[in-house]
Amino acid sequence: MRTTYAKVNIDNLYNNFCNIKRIIGNRKIIGVVKSNAYGHGLVEISRYLQEFGVDYLAVAFVSEGIMLRKAGISVPILVLVPENDATIEASVDFELDYAIEHFEVAKKISTYAKQQGKKARIHFYIDTGMGRDGIFPEGAKDLIQKCFDLPNIEPVGIMSHFASSDSDIQYTKLQVERFKKLLDELESLNYQFEIRHIANTGALFSYPESFFDAVRPGLALYGYTHNENTQYNFLPIMEVYSKVISIRKIRSGESVGYGRKFIAKENTTIATVPIGYGDGLPRISSDSLFCLIRGKKYKVVGGICMDEIMVDVGNDEIKLGDEVVILGKQGDEQITGRDLARNSQTIVYEVLTSISNRVPRIYVKNGT
Repeated sequence: MRTTYAKVNIDNLYNNFCNIKRIIGNRKIIGVVKSNAYGHGLVEISRYLQEFGVDYLAVAFVSEGIMLRKAGISVPILVLVPENDATIEASVDFELDYAIEHFEVAKKISTYAKQQGKKARIHFYIDTGMGRDGIFPEGAKDLIQKCFDLPNIEPVGIMSHFASSDSDIQYTKLQVERFKKLLDELESLNYQFEIRHIANTGALFSYPESFFDAVRPGLALYGYTHNENTQYNFLPIMEVYSKVISIRKIRSGESVGYGRKFIAKENTTIATVPIGYGDGLPRISSDSLFCLIRGKKYKVVGGICMDEIMVDVGNDEIKLGDEVVILGKQGDEQITGRDLARNSQTIVYEVLTSISNRVPRIYVKNGT
């Protein structure tokens, strides 16, 4: 195994899952595991969530759903992003729920499902203000009515997606109102759904009126929320480790790295660590990245290379093989995904999903 690896704490995942259950009561959890479970490992995280009792899983693409079915995942899987005709048949073959925004797509699913003698499960995707995907509310009733009349179609869900539940209270409440108004109109026409859902991580702490039948947490499962002042202790589940593989003394005036971006102002020591932008470290953070060695925070210098970083450790007693923490705790110090995001001028979602597949994941449960 590589010197650099990511440790994924399944006990923390369970803690976060239980926190969500406490918040939402008897509603269902649709665990969002798209983009390799936000970088934590699609199949492995999904297996654990299924073990914990998750009600649904949500992926972006049919290909992700197929991977889960082939891995033995049996809970309902919702595909959030409809792609093209080729994926329609596969969604039926692998019994994946499909998010619908066009009648033509629903009709093709119906035709293929009928040919195969299967029932195809669909969710109606309503655009209440995200402006990206979905059916506009004013046209939803007609489309839904036509889909209910299609053979071999089982309309199990209706959904929408928040644009700014972590930042814009008024707009989020407007989206809830639009969604609820449509639901009331559909109910008056006797259209019933097994599962109605719009709430994401950003809605967990501020918009209980948005929970309906289920919530779709993504980031919260992995230990990060938009509300840090909460009674619930959400714990990051990923830490990234490496080791010092080279130590060299640098004299004042000597340079380190491509383009000689770092010129030593005094005699110092440079420790080299085998992790770089090829592993997911954002190169834009070259001037603001820190790591932990022996419980102390040190600055990365000389730019982030594809496979390595160089760390200015001054005259401290650092040795070959010393553990390096890129993400996580060491002693009394900690570097979180939010810290990396801030230093990279990005969001924690991007930091987590960018940890590349060449970084091995080790899954730890009950200390093993």
